[in-house]
Formats: sequence, structure tokens, C-alpha cells
Amino acid sequence: MTEASTKRRIIFRADGNSRIGLGHVVRSLALAGMLRDDFECVFAIQEPDDALKSQILETCHGLITLPVCAPTEERFNYELAAYISEEEMVVLDGYSFDTDYQQTIKARGAQLICIDDIHAYRFVADVVLNQAGGVAPDNYSIAPYTKLLLGPEYALLRAPFLKVARQERTLPNGNSKLLLNLGGADPENYTLRLAQEIAALHKTTTIEIIVGSAYKHLPQLQSWLQDKPIYSLHQNLDAEQMCKLMQQCAIAVTSASGVAYEYAAVGGKLFILQTADNQSGLYHFLIKSGIAQPYTMDALPAAIDSEFEELVTIQRRFFDGHSDERLRTVFLQLSLRAGLILRKATIADLQLVYDWNNDPEVRQRSFNPQPILLENHTRWFTAKLDDATSKFYIAEAAGTPAAQIRFDIKAEKATISYLISRDFRGKGLGHTVLQKGIAQLQKEVPQVKEVEGLVQQDNMASVRAFEKAGFSYGTPDPNHPEAHRFVLELL
Repeated sequence: MTEASTKRRIIFRADGNSRIGLGHVVRSLALAGMLRDDFECVFAIQEPDDALKSQILETCHGLITLPVCAPTEERFNYELAAYISEEEMVVLDGYSFDTDYQQTIKARGAQLICIDDIHAYRFVADVVLNQAGGVAPDNYSIAPYTKLLLGPEYALLRAPFLKVARQERTLPNGNSKLLLNLGGADPENYTLRLAQEIAALHKTTTIEIIVGSAYKHLPQLQSWLQDKPIYSLHQNLDAEQMCKLMQQCAIAVTSASGVAYEYAAVGGKLFILQTADNQSGLYHFLIKSGIAQPYTMDALPAAIDSEFEELVTIQRRFFDGHSDERLRTVFLQLSLRAGLILRKATIADLQLVYDWNNDPEVRQRSFNPQPILLENHTRWFTAKLDDATSKFYIAEAAGTPAAQIRFDIKAEKATISYLISRDFRGKGLGHTVLQKGIAQLQKEVPQVKEVEGLVQQDNMASVRAFEKAGFSYGTPDPNHPEAHRFVLELL
């Protein structure tokens, strides 16, 4: 068994080619690069060419080649079904992975993450990541449990760019060099048009031109470059090569895409051009924040010595080189949820449950705050185990008991009681314990049509857990009118 196969698997799903570009693939691979040491990263893509396969396998542990299937076909929503269980995590990056597609994955019990930049439909993913700045949470329609990761503090940067963002940036020595990169595919061939414009206005400026494997206008570009020895053409650069080249260039002209973020992480005078509709949000953020300026034919300066340090200072405010640490923390928490397994409580759990319930914080949040005597707990616990109308589960994370959840059933209604153990609080497990507990209850007692739970108003963690699990606020319980009563109708 390989080391990767012992780790939790993340399936990254994105498509890319010369027609639609490689943006989704590149940023998904950047995320995979951040996570590959902690997870088994597998990339799922519809029929990639050989060059793209090689690029993917430089980062990921495995590749799933899917047959071509249009999003309009009914089978599209189920293309990953055979690869997914509740133990997998799935990352989607693309505009065809709409609500229905997401619901298919969630129905398999997997933890789901969506990388997005257009907020065009409702998300039911566990996490939505939009690295563009200036995006308000109100722009999104999301499920109650969905966590939003917004802004460049979650920038999807490859390892060399994360490293250089943590280092001091100085003005490159020697002749001024300008980097030109309009994306790996650049289907509209902005690369050649801008190269011609810049060459006409800045005849002595060295231009470093970068294209990717999916760039289909290469013969035209090469023909134009034949009599221009001070211009250099670079193809299929890896992250390390790209970063080194950017460090040599005090000025860059890029599309308003992931490459702009990479150059801003390096630091320098950045001009951007919007080359696709989906770049609108990122374009306006980069301009408004001062990270970049809009590209125009006459915007490029002859020299930037006096501005360089100030520009880098602005860029470092947004790109500190630690977005990988933030994202790794999020994914480790999701992994904890994905590995959460429910089992029935047994008499062997008597002391464990006693200790949990006597935790001072638990007692403080309980309707009866007094400490529990072991003798009383023993009678209560054994009675619950013997009671056919009570379902009592222990939730384990990686084999370690992490929570308890109990349902007391009367006719078609179940009253819920749960707690998270001290060592697992603050990790976002509450709503997952509720959701998995309810799913198990429905399997064992399908006649239950309603689940309710009472929560003290100041117990904000539990309140949020019930909200994220899809519960509604119900009419207060007469015996505890000061508490929130949460209600969930089961289908």
C-alpha cells in the first residue's frame, strides 16, 4: 500500500483545453499542491491531452479520465458517482457544476468544496472558495451549513509563489524586462496583439512572453518573433520556472486571472486585461485595491524605480504567503467530518458518557446545571440502553470517541440531545453530528416525521449547529419557554 492510499482521498474535478482555457485546472492544481502532503489527491477530467495529463500528474497522485459528456446530458450529473463514498472529499471547479450536480455528490455523503468566481446558482457545498476580493457573502445563495472562504487570504497560489511572497522583494537588476502572460490557452490570442502593441511603443523593452500547452496560435506568434531577438518565448513553464522569470521582471501585463495573483505575490508593476467574462470580479478588485492597473496601449511606464517599493508594499498586504496554511486547516476539519462514524452506545461507554456529561462546560449549558452522581448516571444510562424508544450513538473520528447523540422517540416525533467532547469542540463537528445522527435515525426508525431539540439561548455553538443542520425555529416548549426550540420535518 502506498503512502497516498492511507490518506483521505480528495477528488478534484475540473476541465480545460485550448477552447475553454486552463484556468480551472491550474487553480485546482494549485490547491492540490497545497494539500498533497496530507491527502491523496486525484484529478478527474474529461479526456485531457497528453501534455495536460503530465501536468496534472506532476502534482496529483492519480488521474481519472472521464468520457466526454455535455452538461446538458442527464448522465453528466452522475459522472463521479461511482468514485464517491461518504469517506471521499470532492472539489469542483467549473461553471457546469450547478446545484443539481452538487446535490448528487452530497447525496453520496461526501464533503464538497466548490471553487467559484461568478456566484451564478445556489450552492449546497460544505465550502465555497472565491479568492477574489471585494465579494460580499450576500452575493451567494447557499445552504445553511455552507462556509464561505472569500478573498485573497485564501489565494490559490502554487508553492514557489507562496514562498516568494514571504520574502523581501527588491527591484530586479539590469535591463528592464516586461512579462507578458495572457493565460495558458489564450483562445482569443491576446498574447500576439498585446505583444505587437507593446513592441511598437517600447522598442527597447525586453518582453518575456509565456504561453501554455493549450495555446493554439503558436505558429503565428513564432512567425512574428523571428526578427525580434530581444523578445523571448517561453512555453509550458512549471511553477518554479514561472516564479523565477517573474522575479526577473519589474513589470507584467497579464489577464485578470490566477496569473495576476501569482505576479502580485512576487511583486511589481502589474497591468491587467480582462480577457473573459468570468474575470470581471477579479479585475475590478485588483484595480480598486491598487494591486494592479488597467492595461492600455500607452499605460506602460518607461521606468518604475520610484514606485516599486510602494507597489510591493500594497501587494504584500493581500498576499502574505500563508493562504496554504489557512486552507489546509479548513480541509483537515472537513476531513474530520468526513471520517466521522456513528456506532451504537454500549455499556462499555458508561464512564465515557459520564465524564462527558459532567464536564463543567456541559453542565453550564444544561437545563439542570448540577453535577451528576455516578450512581444516578449508571441507572439512567443502563435504562436508556434498554429502552426501545431511545436511540443512543457515539460518534468517532479516526477511531476516537468525539461526540454523543441521543434520540428519545414518542410516536412520530424524536427529541434530540447531543454534545461534542472537549477535545473536538471548535472544529465544526456540531451540525455534522446532527446530520449523521438524523440519517441513522431515519434508517432505523423510518416512521419518525419530526425531530426537535432544545437549546439554551446563550449556547451559540449549539444554536449555530442546529441552524446549519437545517432546523427551523419552532414554538417554545412550555416547560422551557426561555430556550430555543428547533424543529426539523423529515421527508
